[in-house]
Amino acid sequence: MKYLKIILCSVFVYSCQLGTKTNESNKDASHKEITSENNSSNTESTSQSQYRDTVQIKYSENKNILEILKIVPDETMGSWGWSKKDRVKTVEYIKKYDHLVDSTEMFNTIKYIKPNTIGIQVVDGFWTLSAYDFGEDDYFVVTNDIVGDGNDIRTFSLKNGRLTPTKMINWFSEFDQKLLSNTSKQCIKLLKESELGYDYDFSDDQIVLVSSWLLSKNESEHCLKGNAIKFQLNQKNKTFDIVDLYWKEDKSE
Repeated sequence: MKYLKIILCSVFVYSCQLGTKTNESNKDASHKEITSENNSSNTESTSQSQYRDTVQIKYSENKNILEILKIVPDETMGSWGWSKKDRVKTVEYIKKYDHLVDSTEMFNTIKYIKPNTIGIQVVDGFWTLSAYDFGEDDYFVVTNDIVGDGNDIRTFSLKNGRLTPTKMINWFSEFDQKLLSNTSKQCIKLLKESELGYDYDFSDDQIVLVSSWLLSKNESEHCLKGNAIKFQLNQKNKTFDIVDLYWKEDKSE
């Protein structure tokens, strides 16, 4: 009987110890699970916050281009869309706080802004707005919606606050024809086939650069004087004059 009591006591003690260890094990597992969830939450929060970026934009220094941004037609943003109503809100926010909080990744992200131009990353494309000052509250305004299949360029005359659509050809009349050194059918065909390969740089307040990445010097020198044209703003005549024709690979832009 004495031995039976000892055995029963031993079993009872072992059971208590086993229960304690099981509880501690469950607590550890529970703690690990909560910690894991917290870490996951923190990771998710960090992942979301990394796309938030405060873009410093001084309204007073960029007032002109920002005010023009408010009034350009929605049609200038055919591949994505940014309504006038939302643009007005954005500019008013910048006017009040001198910054803009970007909470998106690769959509409607302001990549640069200067008094005469603004460039916005839009998904897999790019959109620019530029203004050239002719003086006396008279401007040439140009937008370029750049997508995979080319450029959608819109031009306007902005005078005394009134924006009027114009035609690109009125400003840069048959600029590509100026590249020709040989007017043979073969060379004209070469130029025609390369129309979608033009890049337009409207970022400078005095210069417009147009170049082709499809027309190389090695393959096109027999037809062309170059694959790039530089236009200079002529404020007096309110025109853009060609000041240089060249092969872009011969110069570093």
